[in-house]
Amino acid sequence: MYPWKALSTWAPFEIDALGLVTLLGANEVDIAVGRLAPSYWLEYMPLLAGFRHRDRNLAAWFTRWMQTQEFHVSRSLVYWEVDKTPRPRWMYFIVPALISATFNGFLLAMTVLSGDWYGFANTIAIILLIIVRAYMIQENRHAINKTVAAAKPLPTTFAGALEEWKEKRKRDPQAPALRRDSRQWRPEVAKILVVMPDSRAVTMFIPEHLLRGVFVTETPVRSPGIYRLLQWTGWVAFTVHVVTLGMAQLATQLYVVALMVIPTVLICYGYGCDDSRIAKGWRWLLGEEAAPYVYQAGPQLKATVFEWPEDVEFARDGKGVLYRRDPGPISPDKRSTARQDLYAWLNLTEEEQRSLWDWHLLPHRRGHDDSWWNIFNEKQRLIRERPPDLKALKDRIQDELRAPRFKRRVSNWRYKDLDVEKGFK
Repeated sequence: MYPWKALSTWAPFEIDALGLVTLLGANEVDIAVGRLAPSYWLEYMPLLAGFRHRDRNLAAWFTRWMQTQEFHVSRSLVYWEVDKTPRPRWMYFIVPALISATFNGFLLAMTVLSGDWYGFANTIAIILLIIVRAYMIQENRHAINKTVAAAKPLPTTFAGALEEWKEKRKRDPQAPALRRDSRQWRPEVAKILVVMPDSRAVTMFIPEHLLRGVFVTETPVRSPGIYRLLQWTGWVAFTVHVVTLGMAQLATQLYVVALMVIPTVLICYGYGCDDSRIAKGWRWLLGEEAAPYVYQAGPQLKATVFEWPEDVEFARDGKGVLYRRDPGPISPDKRSTARQDLYAWLNLTEEEQRSLWDWHLLPHRRGHDDSWWNIFNEKQRLIRERPPDLKALKDRIQDELRAPRFKRRVSNWRYKDLDVEKGFK
């Protein structure tokens, strides 16, 4: 008998296809985890499709974050800023760590006490996957925070020129003082219009000095070698996880599947995150609009997500003359969805208007029909007479969100002082 003939009867163990369930939900998990939003409850829970964090980096966090937000077709507005006095967020580590230790500790004890050594190996692989994922996500968050902390205002802005003047003043006490009206300074906050693949247009205000380093280019991690080593460690752990899951006892298999599927579904809906889709869905069931919220992208970078105010809406009187509505609530179905209104709200400069023209976002002028441009110019004139102060609106929203519930005007999904997704405040 040929030596290879023995392979036909060699079967010291069996492998079934249960491990393949760990491949499900790859794209959804990649987007949910890759947006770098911490979950108050599920940060360190095991997830399906663990290989997605091993075969690519998480640098494209901004794109993934945009994909998970339920922006309006034209009214959504995101105001990014540097948080100079960040609040401690140690509860985002302690709470999910305790939850993860409880569930994974029970699984570890169950496999040891039942003598399920394949299940034990699977549990160790799951714990390694959690550690690798936590390290990689934290490294990318740290890279963003480091870039934000190191970024300086551009010299073409008044804030940047003022910093240069202070340094120059140390060397030359007679250096003339800078004045804000001494020249035409570039704005410190860039006005960005992001058009998504589904044609939703989102207005963003981003500090000019953060635009390239944080939102456009890749933020480098501290130790690329260690980062790559952890990626390979994750691949080994994932392989062990896939193989041993199908060889474990039935009780272990059922527990592991439940332990991974439930957190995966919840994390893909942002449960416990600043940008939770579950909270928005709850408000939709109650027939309410989505409330503004603050998303913390890192210790020093945050975004306030809200909509253009009601008083920028346009209407016509009995004679057909355009006018701006008075401040006051407007039902969502009566608010504007027109791209023309959005362009008017933006209060575009000539440079910004040329940029939209170059990107083919504005209609071409036709000699026989300029009705679109005539209406647009009239709306733009109304906005320029009384431009909306979006920074003041953003500050007011943040103050209201920080206030106790009984003092709030901004509705939020809370019961007394309990946030359903993030515990007591």
